[in-house]
This record gives sequence, C-alpha cells and structure tokens, in this order.
Amino acid sequence: MTQQLSMKISDDLDTRLRAAAAGNVSQWVTEAIQDRLDRDMWNASKEVDALLGITEDWMAERIRLRDRVRSADSR
Repeated sequence: MTQQLSMKISDDLDTRLRAAAAGNVSQWVTEAIQDRLDRDMWNASKEVDALLGITEDWMAERIRLRDRVRSADSR
C-alpha cells in the first residue's frame, strides 16, 4: 500500500530537488526520507547504548572474550 504526500517547497528548493532527482522526484524523496528515518533511529539507539554503558570499548572487550571462548572451544 502507498500513500500520496503533498507538500509545498520554495522554488529554489524545487529546482535543486529536480536537478538532484534526475527525473524521479518521488523515488528520490522516498529514499531521502528513508535515509533520514534510518539515521534518526541509529542516533536514538546510540543514545540508549550510552545510557546502558555500551561503548566502543565495552563492545571490543566482548568481542575479545567471545574470540577467546571460540578459540578454546576449537581445541
């Protein structure tokens, strides 16, 4: 199912959008919206990770521990 979206944009933005979209404005806008939603979701998940104390260092340590266990299991 799809929905039709109608919006008003400035003439300048319309010109830039049409040039960037190379003839397929609907597809370009759909991809831009999806990219933005994905980016917002990623940023929100990083904020939750920070609240839980899940940092890059924490993840790296978990990977080291996992690899150590896998190495011991393969012997």
